[in-house]
Amino acid sequence: MSTLGRTWQLYKQSFAVLSADVEVLLFPVMSAAAALLVGASFFVPLYKIGTFAAIHEGTARWDDYATLFVWYCVNFFVVVFFNSALVGCANIRLSGGDPTVGDGLRIAAGRLHRIAAWTLVAATVGLILQTLRNRRSALGGLVGSFLGLSWTLLTYLIVPVLIFEEKGIFESVERSASLFRKRWGEQIAGSFGFGLLGFLMFLPGLALGALFWMWDRGAGVIAVAVYTLILAAVTSAVKGIFTVALYRYATQGEAPPGFSSDLIDGALGGRKPAGV
Repeated sequence: MSTLGRTWQLYKQSFAVLSADVEVLLFPVMSAAAALLVGASFFVPLYKIGTFAAIHEGTARWDDYATLFVWYCVNFFVVVFFNSALVGCANIRLSGGDPTVGDGLRIAAGRLHRIAAWTLVAATVGLILQTLRNRRSALGGLVGSFLGLSWTLLTYLIVPVLIFEEKGIFESVERSASLFRKRWGEQIAGSFGFGLLGFLMFLPGLALGALFWMWDRGAGVIAVAVYTLILAAVTSAVKGIFTVALYRYATQGEAPPGFSSDLIDGALGGRKPAGV
């Protein structure tokens, strides 16, 4: 079976878990809505006072950039908070329980200090990496892209570690990196495989939009937008469930209920779980 075929099967297994808790889809929706509200609360005032014009003209002051960094941190916090709630619910389901939206929110709220600490670290690292990628030199951009990819993979399991293990922020980063070094194939399968699969699943939405476009252009745009929002919510929830499955597989040495060890091992290049 090809890598894409295995990823599709793992996607379906993750979706089967999601189908038992459709309310989990509310977390990506709430995350998007909260991010929009946070963005509006920052960008509207900044636009009115001319911050964006000053940045464009190169006359912005340090406090203008500091305000944007604060927005970046708050936005990142919102995303991680609701992702943590989703991960908490997924873990309850994979443990044989029947989670509710309230359960997820309580789990995330109980880790607010860790989420906040991770937000600050991740936002700072993200800013540094983006600065490297934006450098005019080809070498700087290449180094920034490489470091960005490495950072993404090393912190792929950071949310489950933050939520389920009693560790400090830097210990959690080290733990996620340790799991990556022992199980690196998992990270690549989960990150890149689902990315390609998501793109392929987006193509029917474009075809649907094209059909509506021939009838009415506005209807075509709306059709694509609605399809994209639904697909984004489902894919986000599925990836969160899959991340928990990978975490449990990497730490416990066996696939959680509803997942195939053979499929996971095949997607990971045939590796077997190592003792952790």
